[in-house]
Amino acid sequence: MGKAIGIDLGTTNSVVAFKDTAVKVIQTGANNEDLCRSCVALDKSGQFLVGNSVYKNWKRYSPNIVVSVKRLMGTAFSDSQVQKMRADSKAYPFGIKKPLGGTSEAVSIVLRGKEYSPEFISGEILKSLKRDAATKLGDVTHAVITVPAYFTEKQKTATKKAAELAGLRVQRLLAEPTAAAISYGFDKMVPGESKQVLVYDFGGGTFDLSILMAVDGQFIESGSGGDRWLGGDDIDRLLSDYVCKEIERRDNFKLTDLLDDKTEKEKAEFIGGLKSGVEECKKTLSQVESATIFFSDFLENEDGDPVDDLVVSRTTFDSLIAPLIKRTIDLIEDLLAKTSIPMDTIDNILLVGGSSCIPLVKSMLSEKYGADKVLSSEKPMLAIAEGAAILAQSLPSDDVAILEQSADDTDGSIGVVLTTKHQIFIQLENPDGSHRMEKIIDSQEVLPFEANKKFRTVTNNQKIVELKLFTDAENGCYTKIASGFFTISENLPAMSDLNFTFNLDEDETMTAKVKVVKSGKVTEIRLGRGQNDSSCLSELSQKIEEVLGNPQVADAKKANFVGEMQQVIDTINKNNYSPTDSRWADHENEIRTANTRVFMGDKQENNIGEIYATILLANFSRFLNDVDVAEMRDALFKIKNSSDNFEKDSLRQKLEITAEKYSLLIHVFLFKLIGDSSNNPQVAGRAVCVYDEMVSALDNNNVSEVNELIRTNQDLLEEIQKGSINIGMGVGIA
Repeated sequence: MGKAIGIDLGTTNSVVAFKDTAVKVIQTGANNEDLCRSCVALDKSGQFLVGNSVYKNWKRYSPNIVVSVKRLMGTAFSDSQVQKMRADSKAYPFGIKKPLGGTSEAVSIVLRGKEYSPEFISGEILKSLKRDAATKLGDVTHAVITVPAYFTEKQKTATKKAAELAGLRVQRLLAEPTAAAISYGFDKMVPGESKQVLVYDFGGGTFDLSILMAVDGQFIESGSGGDRWLGGDDIDRLLSDYVCKEIERRDNFKLTDLLDDKTEKEKAEFIGGLKSGVEECKKTLSQVESATIFFSDFLENEDGDPVDDLVVSRTTFDSLIAPLIKRTIDLIEDLLAKTSIPMDTIDNILLVGGSSCIPLVKSMLSEKYGADKVLSSEKPMLAIAEGAAILAQSLPSDDVAILEQSADDTDGSIGVVLTTKHQIFIQLENPDGSHRMEKIIDSQEVLPFEANKKFRTVTNNQKIVELKLFTDAENGCYTKIASGFFTISENLPAMSDLNFTFNLDEDETMTAKVKVVKSGKVTEIRLGRGQNDSSCLSELSQKIEEVLGNPQVADAKKANFVGEMQQVIDTINKNNYSPTDSRWADHENEIRTANTRVFMGDKQENNIGEIYATILLANFSRFLNDVDVAEMRDALFKIKNSSDNFEKDSLRQKLEITAEKYSLLIHVFLFKLIGDSSNNPQVAGRAVCVYDEMVSALDNNNVSEVNELIRTNQDLLEEIQKGSINIGMGVGIA
């Protein structure tokens, strides 16, 4: 049996703690430090390294070093803030791109030319924390992991995936402010006592606010707020900008001009030295009235002499960061207004997170709300992990080793009443084809939560329904969190009733099912969340719209296509594929193959098995199974030499079944066909280049790259839909 730990998986730093008779922080890394930098590097040997020593050696690992990965968890590549990170290569030197084989609803991190998901990188941090904890505690299997109060369902799902990759079972995802309140002891009030607290969590990368009502050891969240892009990193940037401008003014040079003449190694040394110097300066100024940044250690002027060091006073530091602290107070006021909770009903403001150690924070809060309201622990940066550890110890589990409580430790279990942090909306189609959003779940609902909603079909005999779910974002826009499909086998009139059930568990992970009222059929809807799953579902949505919206496609062909898509959807909903399962790509190729058949002539469609087999043998035999090669050659020989039409049709059907296993290769061939046949030289040239890239990827067994090339060059396939080129031309059956 393993032990359960509490983990604060932070944007800048992470902490792991454990409780038996008392709470203790597990020191991590070679130097046994309380804080583990949430920093991951990939070295030349292919080994992942985590923690403080990696961050301190920034220049050695850059650009193959990742910081603030928590900002990317469960986010979309199209998110404006992700694009902001991509643009700031000084702070985030690693590659950030749309996943190969995924969609813009997800993000990939690129290290040494290879893609990794944010969940994988976070998993490396969790692995390191788990390993250090196991060294001191023995076997560790379970954890309570904290997340920001405003994390969406998609972000929470990503966090659980990271834990799974690290070999940890998640007992609970706990909101960071709630964990902080537990660590401050608000779980141990006398019976009947109640207090309302505002948790002010000013960390390295995020700023979280939460109003909690603590009653008899129970925690009820009354409201949450904050800013996902406000934290100690912003303070570091302000201080960094100031000291750089100050040495430019003092020494009369332009730093950009000076660095232009440096080698890449020297530039990396400067960036790493500046990062470390600024962070140390910030920490020092929280204790004393001045601090020195030792530029002489990492920067030389044009003459090769070390640049003089720079002294920063606390007065200067405070003047730089005062607007940021004012911003946090404005966010407090916004939260109070949103929840209609007067400040005089708040008993205490609890300071949490490393940035709350800065004296100006407590000073400005005390000036605004009164010194008696503001509470600060000795080490506020450890509070969240300590609270998570307390909850982890109290949660029962059959296979977690929980040590006996001491006689005076009577809290037994801690009741945390969790609530939804976001409103959730469903996208509905209006009769005129436009769309609108309708709220299905409100914020501040107690979890777990079930919502039952009734909607109706849009058209007569509707066979396929697409479900799109969104949440409200901090910028006032909607963010897509999930999508899925289900089928209707009956011929129902428009406006037929559909009863939906949406369930959110305690970690705010959603499941959805639908009941077709007329038939009573209930379907569990498989929701895609941004990886291979969303890529497949996006392709499905696009191809359905492409076929059904094309007036040139005959109704019979549309019906056949819809029938094939129904089979794909039903298979997806019956199987619990992981978001990264390779079978999503198989279904995606099925969808493309069905779409290609829609735009074939009747003669080609009747001979499709023969056409496919001929293409595969002539162009891709080295990628085929030897048994399939032999069977296809034998069938083609018999078709050519037989006079029995019934036998020929039977053989063609068998060939079609065999060839469908290689639908990816058929799609690769389409690009060759366009390159050979298009009358547009630019289109033809591009298609040839894409085809060559695909074959090269196939030779390297890189199927994901092939799928991505198909996806990003879909416009070329319009040549086939125009009718000027057809697949039969490739084998002389036009």
